[in-house]
Parts: sequence; C-alpha cells; structure tokens
Amino acid sequence: MEDEKSTLIGIQISAEGAQVTWYDPSLEEPQTLSLPGEGEDGLISVPADAWKGALRGGRFGMQSLGKYMTRLIGMVPGSPSMETLRVCVTVPNLTQEMGEHLIACLESLGIERKNLFLQDWRTSFYYYVVSMKKELWSGDVAFIRVRNMQMEGSILHIDRTVRPWVVTIQETASADVSDRARGKRSEEDWNKERDRIFYEFLGKLFERRNVTTSYLYGKYFDRSWAERSFQYLTFRRHAFQGQNLFSKGACYSLMIRLGLRQIPDMLFMGVDMVTHNIGMRLRVKGREQYQVLIPAGVNWYEAHSRIEMIPDGESSVTILTTPMEGGETVGRVLRLDHFPDRKNRATRLRMTIYFSSAHRCEIEVEDLGFGGITPSSGKVWKRQVIL
Repeated sequence: MEDEKSTLIGIQISAEGAQVTWYDPSLEEPQTLSLPGEGEDGLISVPADAWKGALRGGRFGMQSLGKYMTRLIGMVPGSPSMETLRVCVTVPNLTQEMGEHLIACLESLGIERKNLFLQDWRTSFYYYVVSMKKELWSGDVAFIRVRNMQMEGSILHIDRTVRPWVVTIQETASADVSDRARGKRSEEDWNKERDRIFYEFLGKLFERRNVTTSYLYGKYFDRSWAERSFQYLTFRRHAFQGQNLFSKGACYSLMIRLGLRQIPDMLFMGVDMVTHNIGMRLRVKGREQYQVLIPAGVNWYEAHSRIEMIPDGESSVTILTTPMEGGETVGRVLRLDHFPDRKNRATRLRMTIYFSSAHRCEIEVEDLGFGGITPSSGKVWKRQVIL
C-alpha cells in the first residue's frame, strides 16, 4: 500500500514553540526531533511573523509561515519528498481561519490536500493516550499543565458502558501559581507553598476518580519543590512528563487514520466534532432514498460535502439533521427565493455544505443552469444552521 511507504509527520505549533514527530516504515515507534539550539523547554522557537501568518494570513505572514514549515519538515531525517508526506498539524485551538491558512501554506509546499490533517491539542492528547499500552488508560487519565501561571488539570474519561466507547475530556481543576499567589514569600517558603497548592490541586483533580495515569506537560513541575505532591501523584499510579505529547499524538492520529495502528471502536467527543448526521432525501433513478452528506463524529474543519441535483418542481432544498446520540430528525429548509422561471427539470443545482465551527453548518446552493440549453443566473442561496 502507498501509505505504508509514506513518511508521517506530526507538527505541534503555538506562539510558545513547536515540536516535530515523525514515523516511517523503518521505525517501530514515532520519533521526536531533538536538536541543538532548542529552548530549555525542549521546544523549537516559532518566529512571531510565522505564527501571525497562521492566525491572520496576509502575504508576508503566509510567506513567513511557508518558510518556517519548510524548515520544520526539512529537519525530518531522510529528506522525504513532499509527494510521500502525510502531515497533521496540531494547534492549541483551531479556528476555520487558521485551518484555511495552514492548509493553503502546506499545499503551496507541494503536499496534496488529501494528505493534510488538522486538529487541536485536546484531540492530539486523545490519540496519544489511546496509542499507549492499555494498562495506562484502564482508568481515567489526567493532563496537567501551567498556562499563564495558572495550574490546569483535565480528565480524559472513557465510557465503556456504550458501543462505541465514548471518550470525553473535561477540565476539572485549576489553581493560581502566579506572583499574586506567591506574595512576598522567599524562594524556600514559596516552594513549600507551591507543593501545598499542587497537592490540594491533585486531590481535587483525582477526587472520586480512578486515575491510572497522569501526564505533566512542560517543565514547570519539579521534584525539587513538589516532593509531597509527586509522592501522591505516583502512589499506585503512572506519571510522565514531557513536551511532545501533541506532536506525537498528531503522528499517532495519522497512523490510525491510515490503518497502520489499531485502537478499539471509540468516539471522541471533542470540542471540534460534528455532533449531528447531515443528510437529505434524493431521487435516484426514480426512487427516493436517504443519502448521508456529512456523518457525525468528524472534525468540523474536515466536514465538507458537495453534490449536484436536478430539482423536479421543488422550490426549496431540505437538509435533515439527526443528533448522533439519537433523537428527532429535523428538516432544515433553504428556500430558493426568486428562482428563475424555467421549464421543469431544466436546471442543475450545486449544493455545498461545510462547517464554520463545530455547531455552525453553512449551506450554499448555486444555480448552474443546464449546459448550453439554460445559462446560469449566477444566483446563490445561503443558509446557516446552528446545531
């Protein structure tokens, strides 16, 4: 298979830094770059202009982003060609605008759109966790980091009472470790206070949960001051610390998508996931049938459908939405107001459906005319559906 010969690259990028993990058939497991000149936190510095390009685009920003992405990909051993790459970029929070900029940038480097994937850090963490040994996620899994001098803790929970298993990530604890919390304490007193804060934070995070593994992101946490907390953290539990959770999770997601690694049947309820099945009834060879246009469970930035149809007396288009967990199917009508006066079945319509956020579906219908018989009017009808 072609994918079995490809090089898979997971790129973790934010304003704070980047990390790159890759996998090819010569490796047993994905490997993360370790380079001279990396920051003390293990991250590769990201030029401000490149990050602005990802956020806001613009000619100069996109050029800077393109050069930076070329540099990151060029660091992967073996100098793989762009034609053999499968790339997943993971960012803290993914917006439609950022997704468009990242895709356009990577396509300009010669990577086909079908070989490009995007996801947020929560999704990457999910893929990382379920790619580890099952004993590490036999219970709940904790993710702990410090951001903007706030200690944050989230819990990944797998509901095994349903099929497929449903996976959720919820932030359940936080604590202030800023200068305001430190006050005028000496270094020694602050270390004791930090240990106390961290210990109480863990108690809240683990309360009434069977946490089997914890992942500490970054280098903030240190046994030199968190002695009591680390003893509690590791008592009958596994604990790991590092900076490549997201780039490695992105690489694992590629392996799973391409069938190079198997996981149990799961449904990740991420913030980026489409929670409704989108479809419509179409007449095919004289018989009406239901057709799925966008299935629930895909990331909104990968949800896209385009079909063409010939209306038979209809002056509207009806999209059917059904919650993935069951429930009432709702018809969403897009009225084709001021439709051109034509003979019946003498018009082709192109309908495009995409998402601008996880819960905002965009529907567009374009009048294509009918070949050389009926010219297009140029009309486009639009409707936004909130799910």
